[in-house]
Amino acid sequence: MQAPLPDTDLVVATPERVSFDYQVAGLGTRGIAQMLDLLILSLFELALFFFSAFVLAASNSETAYALTLLIGTFLLVFGYFWTCEAFWSGQTLGKKVFRLRAVGDRGEPLTFGQAGIRNVIRIIDFLPYGYAIGLAVLFLNGKGRRLGDLAAGTVVVKDSASLPLWQLPGAFRPSVPPPPPGPAAPAAPAAPAITFTPASPAELQLRRLDPDLRRFVSAYARRRPQLTLDVRVALAASIQAPLRDGASEVFASSGPLAALDYLADLELQ
Repeated sequence: MQAPLPDTDLVVATPERVSFDYQVAGLGTRGIAQMLDLLILSLFELALFFFSAFVLAASNSETAYALTLLIGTFLLVFGYFWTCEAFWSGQTLGKKVFRLRAVGDRGEPLTFGQAGIRNVIRIIDFLPYGYAIGLAVLFLNGKGRRLGDLAAGTVVVKDSASLPLWQLPGAFRPSVPPPPPGPAAPAAPAAPAITFTPASPAELQLRRLDPDLRRFVSAYARRRPQLTLDVRVALAASIQAPLRDGASEVFASSGPLAALDYLADLELQ
């Protein structure tokens, strides 16, 4: 059996022998990210407080004031986390700053339903105060998952802007560094003049990519015919940030997989 990779807490292997490794986010990093999210929410809560005071002054009803404050607080907290994680691929503002992301427990991108479930159960995790139940469950299961994660089938991992090339089938590991240079060789006879062919538009666009993304696209283009659609979708989802920079128009109009296929088609031209 192959030994686990270093600094890796979650390894997901597909039937096509493509492996994805994730490092589960630690309690400290998650806590700091949560504090940032709560700070942002406190600003919205302050605005809600002033709005509730306006409702009280207009209606002269303490019941209307209390209901406005109670329902508004629930919608703010639940809506903030659900909306951010559902539409930002498992990230809130706090998670984005500290490079964390909620994903499915098999490494797949977070779904809209999973984002809703894990944040509804957040209410139970928070009880009786300060995420006491959530922290207890997190320590007991030993996998960094609170009740919301267990119910939704999710886990919070450290985000990675790119996927190592060795995770692609058939990709080669980096070669051994060359030996130090020896004594200078005799000067070779002058070579004939070389004429350079201008690069094609596709090559010029690919040269503007980040070198790691260019190598990834090249390996993906060679292996694409052997990869299933599910694997291709997972690969594209794992490098959304570089794809958004490298093919912004295609990414914005058609999503990460279309952007990855677009760059792979350029590579094959």
